[in-house]
Amino acid sequence: MSSNPSAPIEVIIAQEGDLPVLAALLRAIHAEDALEGGRKQDSAPDAGVRESLARYDALSSDSAWFLLALSRGKPVGYAALVRIPKLDWRGGFLYLDELHVLSGYRRYGVGTALMGRGVALVRDLGLAGIRLLTRPKNVAAQRFYEYLGFSKSESILYERLTGQDRNSVLE
Repeated sequence: MSSNPSAPIEVIIAQEGDLPVLAALLRAIHAEDALEGGRKQDSAPDAGVRESLARYDALSSDSAWFLLALSRGKPVGYAALVRIPKLDWRGGFLYLDELHVLSGYRRYGVGTALMGRGVALVRDLGLAGIRLLTRPKNVAAQRFYEYLGFSKSESILYERLTGQDRNSVLE
């Protein structure tokens, strides 16, 4: 995959009509992740997209946004953001759940353009800011977010997936 650092990056909020473009990007991301992780490629990422949107139509939501970065009309990156409301003066935050730039387009401003559109969305919605998590070993991502003006905080993430622990007091 060849990239062109001089090609302008356009960032749009994905709508239902952009689903084929979004699906193509997700296929490329799954293929890259499989190569990088030495795993078998997911053979049906499109089915996962359809299943997810059947459960919750995030493309039509007023609390979830998928940003698509396009270089000459080709999808090269995306960000998934959700609104986290707060019942105080802050009004809420956007939470960045995912940010991915195809490997051939990294370090050409794609991630910065995606985050810039996220910040613009925060301002448009009157929210307090953006929050995100990154893995401790992902130093490149940490440097990127700090370069963009994000500050690191000491937090501990807890996660509980449903259906995994049938001996839990919650089930």
